[in-house]
Amino acid sequence: MRIPIFALSLTLAAGAAVAQTTMDQRRPAAPDGLVEIENAAGAIRVIGWNRNEVAVSGTLGRRASGLEFSGDPHRTRIEVQAEGNPHAVNAELEVHVPAGSRLEIDSYAASITITDVTGAVKAETVNGSISMTGGSKEVNLQTVNGSVEVTSPANRVHAESVNGAVTVRDASGEVNASTVNGRLVVVGGTFQRARLETVSGSLRFEGDLAKKGTLDAETVSGGVEVVLPAGVSADFSVSTFSGDIENELGPAAQKSSRYTSEKSLSFSTGAGGAKVSVQTLSGAIRLRKR
Repeated sequence: MRIPIFALSLTLAAGAAVAQTTMDQRRPAAPDGLVEIENAAGAIRVIGWNRNEVAVSGTLGRRASGLEFSGDPHRTRIEVQAEGNPHAVNAELEVHVPAGSRLEIDSYAASITITDVTGAVKAETVNGSISMTGGSKEVNLQTVNGSVEVTSPANRVHAESVNGAVTVRDASGEVNASTVNGRLVVVGGTFQRARLETVSGSLRFEGDLAKKGTLDAETVSGGVEVVLPAGVSADFSVSTFSGDIENELGPAAQKSSRYTSEKSLSFSTGAGGAKVSVQTLSGAIRLRKR
């Protein structure tokens, strides 16, 4: 006996509907309160808005036992609850929060997207990418397998991945960014402190340094490009074990010894003051004028 295609499609659709639970819940929240979100797998999208309430919508997978949505206006908790292994639960969450909220997001295998939030943001996942755009002044984003992208006028950024590219744009002040396997790019304003590190991947920094600011850029296997204003006042220490050094800001590099391929360069521009240290084991270094 054959089941008609139309009837079969209705049966499959009904099964999918049973497998998922749709949510749409709201509760009042302070304009600068703390919002904690925990979702083991799936997707988390957070959007800042001008209402003094937190709204949660989306779907819960069939293995989810429910959603905890609790707290008071100063602290709101959102957690996808699971039957058995929490990593087997897949949930798609869209959360609207007051724009000035402080965010703490925790996941194992969810992609995370944050937009238009101006409060401090901390987000961690293991298997998933993290993307943030908006006006937050303090950002801390970490993943193991996935990319990290920050576009924010933040004055304190920590961005870290193990397997994935890391990109920071429009920031200033302090930035600490690293990746093991991936490209690292930081483009922004004036920095007091920039600590940038890759193991296997290229590195690019473009910005300015405060009067006594510091830039430490280091790779093991990858090229480094540093773009600074032509009139920067800084003291430079640059070295590569296996690679060339191109310098638009000062003198040419010299070999450390005729017995090695290592090249190094130390020089100052302007009145000095800021400190720039660039090192790579295997890769070229380029110092550019902006």
